[in-house]
Amino acid sequence: MTMRRFAISGIILALALGTVSCSMQGTFGFKKFGQDTYHKLEGTPEFASDETVDWAFVFRQKYGERTIGVVYQKKELVWADVLTRSARIDNTSRIVYGTIKDLEPGRYQIILTELEKDNRLIDSKDFIIYEKEDEEE
Repeated sequence: MTMRRFAISGIILALALGTVSCSMQGTFGFKKFGQDTYHKLEGTPEFASDETVDWAFVFRQKYGERTIGVVYQKKELVWADVLTRSARIDNTSRIVYGTIKDLEPGRYQIILTELEKDNRLIDSKDFIIYEKEDEEE
């Protein structure tokens, strides 16, 4: 009976690890005007309200053809959708691109979901938009 219990526990553990490893993973990178490459920013990055920032999410591996939901949310009393769109990845392109621009000051997040899997969360990244102070002459 003890061997059977260990075997069942082993099967459950293998299934659990298999489920975790099947989740889509990747990394966010950001690029400001004048920069040539995307940079991984730790913590919560802050951007001026008058600047345009490009972002990219690079998946760690190829996941085949998938539709990715991209949602920008702003923190009000609750998180409110500001922009929603979809993007496609496939075996030749495993990067989702976006742009942060024309946003009012506040706390935001970019959320990526897998549309074919009931909007399963892939990843999210918080960022802050601040009002740039005018320089006095």
